[in-house]
Amino acid sequence: MILTPTQDDLDLFAKLSGDANPIHVDPHFAARSGFGRTVAHGAMLTAWLVRAAGLSAAPQTTSAMFPAPAYAGEVLEVSRDGEGWQLARQHDGVVVCRLQINAALAEEKGVTPTGAAGVPLAIGMTASSETSLDADELRALKDLQARAAKTELRSDTAEALAGQAYMLGLISTLLGMELPGRGTNYLKQETQWLGTVVPKQRVYTRVAVTRIRPEKALVDLSTQVQSDSGEVLAKGRALVSARDVKGAF
Repeated sequence: MILTPTQDDLDLFAKLSGDANPIHVDPHFAARSGFGRTVAHGAMLTAWLVRAAGLSAAPQTTSAMFPAPAYAGEVLEVSRDGEGWQLARQHDGVVVCRLQINAALAEEKGVTPTGAAGVPLAIGMTASSETSLDADELRALKDLQARAAKTELRSDTAEALAGQAYMLGLISTLLGMELPGRGTNYLKQETQWLGTVVPKQRVYTRVAVTRIRPEKALVDLSTQVQSDSGEVLAKGRALVSARDVKGAF
């Protein structure tokens, strides 16, 4: 299967998820970054691979790695990667996303909150958001994800997958816009899926810094999404590069 993330796709995912990190949507910012041009959201690539897997039910866990950037307009090819899936650039074969589905995950590291997001980064910094998704936005996410469809899915499964894509987008939004902030590059996201998003229900997303490696510009964070009733819908951990985040270290 061939997939090409266009700038319109990136702009749409940014609109639906809130992740307007300029490395995805601002060609001028991206040109001055280490990437040189806009790159696709890791959350969107993950959503495509999950859909390409042709699952009969929503996954219980996903583990995604982003070893190289996928540039807007670049042709990508979906293939199996052992027991998982991958997206690779067609012109040079470089893998841009590797995905394991329903693999066992290590428990995320807890941390004592120390304050709001800021720079320089510090362990315990947190960022959070409160959002909701309406039925039209869920449908738009489902349609975007269906670009990677090989088979038809039951409506409830397709909506559950779109809801997971939305929650990944919420996590990506906090990482790319607040903590570490504008210019963040997603490297890895492990997520345990515990519940589903309901249209118009308020959801609360939180990320917290658990480890910092300034010599490599790397930051580890715990990630969590809750419903308005306090039910944990998703939890996990992220690894990002803050190389292009001004003042991060």
